[in-house]
Amino acid sequence: MNTYKAQIYACIENCLKMNGQKARQNSVWFENYRKRHKIASLQELDREIFFRMYAKNPQPHELQKIRFWRLKQHTPRNREESIRLGQALELSRPEMDRFLTEELHSQRLSPVTDKGEAMEYLFQQYLCRIPDARLDKLHIRPGTQRRHLRHIFFADALDCLDIEASIREHCYKEHLYSRNFASEFKKYLLPDTVISRENLMRLLILVLLPNLDKDALSQWLIRFGYAPLMLAQDSFSCVDYAIGEALDLFQQAPRMGMAADKEHMQEILRQYDHAVKKRLRAEQSASNAADERLLKKMRFMKFRSIGNDIIE
Repeated sequence: MNTYKAQIYACIENCLKMNGQKARQNSVWFENYRKRHKIASLQELDREIFFRMYAKNPQPHELQKIRFWRLKQHTPRNREESIRLGQALELSRPEMDRFLTEELHSQRLSPVTDKGEAMEYLFQQYLCRIPDARLDKLHIRPGTQRRHLRHIFFADALDCLDIEASIREHCYKEHLYSRNFASEFKKYLLPDTVISRENLMRLLILVLLPNLDKDALSQWLIRFGYAPLMLAQDSFSCVDYAIGEALDLFQQAPRMGMAADKEHMQEILRQYDHAVKKRLRAEQSASNAADERLLKKMRFMKFRSIGNDIIE
């Protein structure tokens, strides 16, 4: 197995550098509203947006929240608040879709047709690609894959993280380790649930491997109502950039067969996760809060309910 240490460390450094260079620039949606209503003061703009959202005058700490949204330093805490913000900014339906997908990295407001059927198709294809040798490692009898979908998916997620091989193999056999993942996993199968774009990206990576590249990932993101990979300068995302770099490394390698190709990409992701964890520990020691926050976010294959007791 080739090592990608140099390329992976360069990717991490580029993300930290580009994130540090991002200027505090007003959201174009806030700026358009300000110009349309001829509002001179940014503080007045923030006050008006808050009042339009909550029908009351803001306290100082509440005004700070709007300021952070305007500067794109934070996003609303949930979808309801995101939509309310778009409405306060007087966005049309097409503008609301762009605002939600491109700026807030959420699912568009316009309906996504047959979302449940599309997810079912992906998981059916995913299960069909699991070889019998893998099922044996997971203590699953051939023919019962659907019943054990959660554990199969959980084991594949572990294979993309920096975990000792002996610990991973122990978790393969003991299905109790995937029970903590049950409630988080269940919501991915519910057609009406809106999940975060980052959760959808890691899910798509897992179920599409090894038939995956940047174009395929982008097309599936669009199919589920989200923005494609955001690599352009005006919409740059460090997580998207890191995923794109990992997929490029995978595409540069020769194809060796379905199972071997999948293991190859998982190895790339393990090396990446190891490098991010190493840099994260360094920034924690240096008390560099900004880079620490970004690096935690850049561990893009870590599901929330896969506990630190396993992966640290």
